[in-house]
Amino acid sequence: MATSIRVFVVLIIFLLVVVISEARVFPKFSSMSKKINSEVLLHDLIHKYHQKRSMLGLERLSPQGPDPRHH
Repeated sequence: MATSIRVFVVLIIFLLVVVISEARVFPKFSSMSKKINSEVLLHDLIHKYHQKRSMLGLERLSPQGPDPRHH
């Protein structure tokens, strides 16, 4: 029983070390003195999303509307 608890604790410590070592520091957010503006972040995120979609050719075109000769 005690060995399984030790193994569990060692496993948790190992996982924490791996997670901490994989963390990245973003240069934009490294300075905590700057206030993070969520509106600007959302705008950047949407812009990057649309840029990726257009690069992949996933932009959909809207239909031209009803054909006036149809009816």
